Amino acid sequence: MKVVIDGLNWIAGLGPMCMMPIIMFVIGLCMRVKLSTLLKSSITTGVGFCGVNLIINTFISEVGPSVTEMVKRFGLHTDIMDVGWPARAAATWAYPLAAVVVFVILGLNILMLVLKLTNCVMVDFWSYNHFIFCAAICYYASGSAIVGLVAGAVCAAITFKLADWTQPVVEKAFGLPGVSFPTSNSISWAPLAYLLNKLYDRIPGLNKVNADPESIQKKFGVLGEPLMIGTILGAAFGILGGNDVGGVLKVAMYTAATMVLTPKMMQVLMEGLIPFADAIKELLNSKFAGNNFHIGIDAALTIANPSCIAVGILMVPTTILLAAALPFNRLLPISDIAYQAMWLSAYPVAFSKGNVVRSYISCVIFTCIMLFIATALAPVHTSLAVAGGYNLAGASLVSTEDAGTHLLSYLLNLIAGLFH
Repeated sequence: MKVVIDGLNWIAGLGPMCMMPIIMFVIGLCMRVKLSTLLKSSITTGVGFCGVNLIINTFISEVGPSVTEMVKRFGLHTDIMDVGWPARAAATWAYPLAAVVVFVILGLNILMLVLKLTNCVMVDFWSYNHFIFCAAICYYASGSAIVGLVAGAVCAAITFKLADWTQPVVEKAFGLPGVSFPTSNSISWAPLAYLLNKLYDRIPGLNKVNADPESIQKKFGVLGEPLMIGTILGAAFGILGGNDVGGVLKVAMYTAATMVLTPKMMQVLMEGLIPFADAIKELLNSKFAGNNFHIGIDAALTIANPSCIAVGILMVPTTILLAAALPFNRLLPISDIAYQAMWLSAYPVAFSKGNVVRSYISCVIFTCIMLFIATALAPVHTSLAVAGGYNLAGASLVSTEDAGTHLLSYLLNLIAGLFH
């Protein structure tokens, strides 16, 4: 078991730019994909991930200080430190039964495919850490390893079914044929996003607002272009963060660059991913006639969508305001603020057909729930981090926005607590 965990941690430690090409290459070899297609697809996908990471990480490093200063200005005081999703994932993989969960979920996915209970082929092995996280927190809630394993399997099964349901809308909204996003920290919000969008259809005024990027650009001209939206939002961040003129200009330019360059890197990533996905689907469909398989990968790919980027950037200051205003919140949201805002926007954007206004409202609602869950899970999150050898650096409690996005896992955690 330790060898498996060490191997997975080593691959994960290389980052998605290396991890995904390795996973794709190994799976492609097993599925007998043409070597030339496989090699080119794997490397191109890695280059795309590299480009996206460079842009987003630069955005965080350059705009982050302004957000931190905004926190000080708003007087936000909390006692739960946000250690970021990488720390949460690392602690999760250190869970003693992590390897068991991996094999249980892998076997479950194969069984569901054979029994035609799902068409989702989960190839994103890194995202298995979401199911491990569910198993781990349910173990701590119940005191039973069996309850934890069952909870992890239930989380995976529901996630695969949600991926089946959302695949058509994902394909249409993000231009990803034959691809789904069975990552539980994102797809758990899909039913609520769907219901909220139906509600907006019944609200006078709101149901008439067309606020997808194309409509915004058409209405506002040059000011509606992603380039200008990013510049304006970035300038606002710089001013609110107390920067001088030069600092405001830098933050504005980095935000504009994020809006413009991320979708272009997404195009590179898709040049690699789509031929691989098509080859896998063709092979599977030829062997299992009548099935319509789709490839399950990380929902992080949605952050290159213009609407997701716009909503995500708007949610950065909004999250700070909510964290300061909500009486139940004790988390200081810093480490994950840009990533989680964009991931949470995926299904609101998909169901609203890119409507930025509707998606923003949904994300405000989601973020309120997310902060509640992140605060509620702090004790078990801290126990998991300590067991994983994480240095708390003097903090009594730690949690993450990422933990708060695991809506399904939190609900299963509540049920698991009944078995304690």
